[in-house]
Amino acid sequence: MARAVVTGASGFVGANLARRLLADGHEVHLLLRDGQARWRLDGLAGHVAIHPVDLADGAATETALRAIRPERVFHLAAHGAYSWQTDLASMTAANVTGTMNIARAVLASGAAVMVNTGSSSEYGLKDHAPDEDEAIEPNSAYAVTKAAGTLFCRMTARASGVPMPTLRLYSIYGPWEEPGRLVPDLLRAAMRGAWPPLADPSIARDFVHVDDACDAYLRAAAGPHADPGAVWNVGSGVQTTLREMVETVRHLLPVAAEPAWGSMPNRGWDTTVWVSDPRRIAADLGWRAATTLDEGLRRTIAWIAEHPEAPSSRL
Repeated sequence: MARAVVTGASGFVGANLARRLLADGHEVHLLLRDGQARWRLDGLAGHVAIHPVDLADGAATETALRAIRPERVFHLAAHGAYSWQTDLASMTAANVTGTMNIARAVLASGAAVMVNTGSSSEYGLKDHAPDEDEAIEPNSAYAVTKAAGTLFCRMTARASGVPMPTLRLYSIYGPWEEPGRLVPDLLRAAMRGAWPPLADPSIARDFVHVDDACDAYLRAAAGPHADPGAVWNVGSGVQTTLREMVETVRHLLPVAAEPAWGSMPNRGWDTTVWVSDPRRIAADLGWRAATTLDEGLRRTIAWIAEHPEAPSSRL
């Protein structure tokens, strides 16, 4: 079992990954910036070590990693993934400066591997499933900052020989997801017999259950690392339209009302084609999205019912 560091563990995927690492018997250390909401860390006190560190502070980040001496570092801290996170300075501090600082601290601390978190938004709008060698065309400030972090990790890994693979995540969903996002809003409304405001029914996403995403992180850390700067798409390879998602939820939670399509305006990144090409991660790491959408939504419904204390609104 390894000594592992997780950044961004107060976030959705990071909180799930921290729990997965604990369940697998790892020694888990969390780097958390002061002021972060910590409701997702309920029940972890006494099981993890929490270090107050702002990744924008390079010296503090290096000091923390030298003291912890981790074998594996999982970098999930980010800003700008949610529509209400629009401050460019915060995106740059977290996604560019923070990523550069944690990568350099990994080298200074002697950690064996760092898994970086990228985003499918780095590709920009495509009319097909892009593979990892395709030119990136980010079309938002968030996507640009995430692409910069990916490129820095790729360059640093290849120059140093220390593996720093990047996982380009598609639409991850499941327990502890941020209130205000599609899946938790959709399920909570349907559990009340209603629908939330909905955008164009033809909008598509490639949904991946968070348990599968956590498995991808563990496989990426374990390797093999033939290319220390590898980039892997983490997606199912199947896109689901918003209409198909609503029909799946209706099958699980019968709702008599009809959805009010277009009651939420489309966002600039909404598109009718958003799907991954997961062949490389399957070939390199043996990873595939194993959880069907139906099963993943069932698990998420059960989790929501079991956690009435979890925030149902971001307000």
